[in-house]
Amino acid sequence: MIRLEGVTKVFYTDEVETHALAGIHLELRKGEYVAVAGPSGCGKSTLLSILGLLDSPTQGSYTLNVVPSPTCRSPSGRACATARSGSSSRAST
Repeated sequence: MIRLEGVTKVFYTDEVETHALAGIHLELRKGEYVAVAGPSGCGKSTLLSILGLLDSPTQGSYTLNVVPSPTCRSPSGRACATARSGSSSRAST
């Protein structure tokens, strides 16, 4: 299961704050299929980067398989792409 609660993403530069996501709430259960659609610049890629653990939300929480996703930042401020999913892989016999 994937759950987002109040996820916000803001990109900061010296001159501008860009609000890419604002208060996203989402729950996806095992086996569900979804499509992300919208106009250019609406936050689709930002949402997918957060879902794929390539970036972290500025605010809010992300839960993957009932394990809260860590907020992992490197010294440069970039998000780390490592997290535990809470599930284990088993080879079938």
